[in-house]
Amino acid sequence: MTRPVDVFAERRLRRWSETESEDILVQFGPVIRQDDAAFCRYTLTGADGELTRDIWGVDDVQAIQLAMAMAGADLDRLADGGRYRIIGDSNGEGGHGFPTLPITPYKSAL
Repeated sequence: MTRPVDVFAERRLRRWSETESEDILVQFGPVIRQDDAAFCRYTLTGADGELTRDIWGVDDVQAIQLAMAMAGADLDRLADGGRYRIIGDSNGEGGHGFPTLPITPYKSAL
């Protein structure tokens, strides 16, 4: 896959389960400033298509940090019992390697 000019980082992953295997490309960029904020776009591309999100932060750095965490959360959600390995990772450890946001169920104050 060719790398769009506005992509500044990417990671190639392989997701596998007992019944299937899929390669996933994770790309970050561009970061765009708008007024007093910025957003970072990320795209997950696999056999099932493409998922693109724009994640906003107070500045470029926070937008990148939050985009990485949301990409990790999306990968966790899409895993569906599967596991990830970074393609080309020489030590063979599993996982997608992105931070994830702790998501807890909503608890009513009532």
